[in-house]
Amino acid sequence: MNLFQWLTVPILLTLASLEVRAYLKNHQAIHLLRLAIWLTGLVLIVFPGLATAVADLLGIGRGTDLVFYAFMLLSTGGMFYLYGRNYMLRRDVVELARRDALRGATLGTQSPSTEVAASRESENGEGDER
Repeated sequence: MNLFQWLTVPILLTLASLEVRAYLKNHQAIHLLRLAIWLTGLVLIVFPGLATAVADLLGIGRGTDLVFYAFMLLSTGGMFYLYGRNYMLRRDVVELARRDALRGATLGTQSPSTEVAASRESENGEGDER
C-alpha cells in the first residue's frame, strides 16, 4: 500500500462505521446509501485496478474516467434533488406566511410578525411621523 492508501483507508473505515452506527440507531435508508459510497471508495482505493477492469467492461477505457463520469452523474443528480427540496421548502414557507397573514387579517388585527415589525420601526425612530 502507498501513502495515500495508508491515509485514506482508516478515514473511510471510520466514516463507514459511523454510518453503520447511525443506521442501527434510527434505521434511515440514507445511512445505507452513504455506507455504500464509503465502501465503494474504500474498495477502489485498495484495489485501483478494479476501476480500470470495470471501465474496460463498459467500454470507457480508463478507471479514472469511469470514476469521474460516476462522480459527475451522481453530483448532478444530487444537485437536482437538493434543488427540488429547496423549492418545496420555499413553497411551504410562503404557504405558512400566507396563512399567518390571513389569520391576523380578521377585523383589523395584526399578525405577530407585523406587530414585531411595527415595534422595531418605532424603536428605530422609523415609520409615520404624524
